[in-house]
Amino acid sequence: MTDRLSGTGVKARGGASPLGQAALCLTVGLLAVYGLFFIYSTGYIGDAYPVRPNWQRQMVWLGVGAVLGWLLSRWDIRRDDWRLGVWLGYGVWVVALVVVLAVGVKIGGARRWLVAGPLFVQPAEFAKLFTLLAAAQVLGHPSWRWPVRWGGLLLVVLAPFALMLAEPSFGNAFALLPAVTALVCFRLLSLGWWRAMFCLLVLTALVLSAGLAWLRVNPPAFLEEGQAASGQTMFFHDYHIRRLRSFLNPQGDWNERQAVMTLAGGGVLGKGYLQGTMKGLGYLPRTVAPTDFIFSVIGEEAGLLRGTLPVLLLYGILVSLGLHWAGHAADLRSALTGIAVVMLLATHVMVNVGMTVRLIPVIGLPLPLLSYGGSFTLATLMGIGVMAGIARQRGQPAPGEADDTFRQWRLGNLLVIKMSRLESASRPDAP
Repeated sequence: MTDRLSGTGVKARGGASPLGQAALCLTVGLLAVYGLFFIYSTGYIGDAYPVRPNWQRQMVWLGVGAVLGWLLSRWDIRRDDWRLGVWLGYGVWVVALVVVLAVGVKIGGARRWLVAGPLFVQPAEFAKLFTLLAAAQVLGHPSWRWPVRWGGLLLVVLAPFALMLAEPSFGNAFALLPAVTALVCFRLLSLGWWRAMFCLLVLTALVLSAGLAWLRVNPPAFLEEGQAASGQTMFFHDYHIRRLRSFLNPQGDWNERQAVMTLAGGGVLGKGYLQGTMKGLGYLPRTVAPTDFIFSVIGEEAGLLRGTLPVLLLYGILVSLGLHWAGHAADLRSALTGIAVVMLLATHVMVNVGMTVRLIPVIGLPLPLLSYGGSFTLATLMGIGVMAGIARQRGQPAPGEADDTFRQWRLGNLLVIKMSRLESASRPDAP
């Protein structure tokens, strides 16, 4: 930590600017409206048929999620009651993951949902968020020595990770990994290492792309049709092998082919709202159109210029705001919390779009604010509320702390992490 702290005094500034708050509200609102319109579209077959009520349910979840997000944005995450709330939430949702394995509803070969009357709750969606919030608390604790921090981090992450795999819910389990990796790297690496990591990531992406092209021409024997072993283990089921086999197949399975064809069919300007033929005629199955492959529906009906490109730009604005606010957070734990939330949102976006264009196997991660789903929508808006709270509290002294001078760690102009005096006091035990 010593070589990354300049020791420069930085005067505290006020909370989030009105422009930043307006940009966040506008971005989230536009994405939510996009989602409602195209969820409605996925349930529309023709004027002579009733529209499925998914869009009405989504409106309810958006309203409830907006209230929860607003409440979280008003909660100072540097207070002790916030930390207590994080750990209580973490415990509740880890217990819920255990309960779902025992009494949860099994759909499509996976036991992921708890049922309460007409409501289906997916605990993994909330467990992801609270696991990352708890991980940020562990890594940012000012008095714990490093062996305790690493041991606590492993326990906090591995428990929900293993329970999600047992459902099995590979997508939700592996969505934790990029965010946890980012937290660890941010906590440990200096600016030189970040540059090296970026170059390594680019090189890895190129190698993986070349490897994927080669594997689609020369698939492994155990993935060839008729060669996959039958049966299942605790974590791996037959359909996992089928999905991997279809991903490596140059043609893909039915859903993958139709998702790519639907996305490409819209061209530059799209076919027009409610005019999508692939979705309307059922070639893109209506069971996955509003969830895993809603990006394809947007591409078919709105095209590149009016649909997919604006959506990606809105996600870029959302992620940029989150990184900027995390970089200007009031203390280390706030910065780590912001980075965790932003990385979780970015992972969902990259994986879902990657699934749609067949760069990533289908693992069932929905698009934030666009895909249909109550649990995911609530968890997403709660995370955005936490992000907004970090922005509101940045530059403000922590409760009971009068001094407004911070130590600074800089990564370009985007990330400027201000370490509080409490953190700098724990530097002797740093590696």
